[in-house]
Amino acid sequence: MEKLFIIGFGPGDEAWLSDKAKDILRSTKRILNTREISLKALLKVLREETGETAVLVSGDSGFFSVTQTLIKDFSDLYEIEVLPGIGSIPYFSAKLKIPYDNTELISLHGRSSNIISKVVYNKKVFALTGGVNSASEICQTLCRCGLGNTTVYIGERLSCPDERIVQGKAADFENEDFDSLSVMYIENHEAVNPHLPLHDKDFIRSNVPMTKEEVRWIAIQKLGIFPSDVIFDIGAGTGSVSIEMARKAYDGFVYAIEVNEDACDLIWENMAKHGTFNIEIVHGKAPDSLEGLPVPDCVFVGGSSGSMGAILAKLLSLNPNVKVTATAITLQTLHQISDSFERYGISEIEIICVNVAKAKKVGTYDMMMAQNPVYIISGFGSDSCPGSEHRFGALEVNNRELGGNGDG
Repeated sequence: MEKLFIIGFGPGDEAWLSDKAKDILRSTKRILNTREISLKALLKVLREETGETAVLVSGDSGFFSVTQTLIKDFSDLYEIEVLPGIGSIPYFSAKLKIPYDNTELISLHGRSSNIISKVVYNKKVFALTGGVNSASEICQTLCRCGLGNTTVYIGERLSCPDERIVQGKAADFENEDFDSLSVMYIENHEAVNPHLPLHDKDFIRSNVPMTKEEVRWIAIQKLGIFPSDVIFDIGAGTGSVSIEMARKAYDGFVYAIEVNEDACDLIWENMAKHGTFNIEIVHGKAPDSLEGLPVPDCVFVGGSSGSMGAILAKLLSLNPNVKVTATAITLQTLHQISDSFERYGISEIEIICVNVAKAKKVGTYDMMMAQNPVYIISGFGSDSCPGSEHRFGALEVNNRELGGNGDG
């Protein structure tokens, strides 16, 4: 069986290759460089023209690399040996004198990844750019989502004679051109701890209704939110539920749908106060306002304005396995919601009534003061629905998908 060497080529300068890699390259007749040949052409050559071959892959062979594809597709034809290289992030880290052992590492080169969530919930992020996700595009996205003041370092043409490294705020680089395969280091000193609960007193209030904290916590728990979920909050009010859900979906995104313009302003104020910018406010009434949004994994309905049936129909058309939780404070609303759940085939419907009483000082005594009971109705779409897919599919973040291919 012929040998196939997969060699991490480092950031670009041959000087960063290991001595062993140089020895192999000197003795191997066929060398294929992924920077000079498309993946499709590379796979075709390896399949049709077997023989000892060295494939040079950008950066490190074990970090967002084509290595795993080659191992999977060609282990039957070649004896494969993988040699690591110095990736762009370790190189950039050394240049900046900033360690990367406690940072979030992501690639936006040929991949969909939610840069906003990464920056919101991590103080330090190293990111590989590429393709449509240039450094300037990423800076524009950060600015659109209220993160324009985050500190960014951008390195392009690393290890080459024309290497350039710049530092500033994201807002400084929105319109500047950078090499496609650049590396970014992003610092957010206001990063949010997504695991801390929020209390009612933590939110800016007005006359806009707000789901009380105990009800909020139970209702959200019923959704079983995964970190990478896409979530709708229909009838978002003050944004309290949106913000709590955004923290649970710390690798995902929340769409706060609200018809009241004053409430939309209030949601933004609370987002800014808590730094939870992996939320997009959608001003409009559901279900019409759901048009064009990505496929949801979970949906919380705090207010349907009498359109629960139409909302469920739209949600199930987007994702037949969608998980839905709704709240009601009157028996009539409870009946309307539960009837709609039954009519549209929501399965495993659960209805609970939450009664909360809180202690209040009355002289020298503590008196329990009851709050209005709240009904929580939850369930999910049936697997038997036509075209259904498992709800934990690939994350797709509206038009903010930041995608490319391999180390920079």
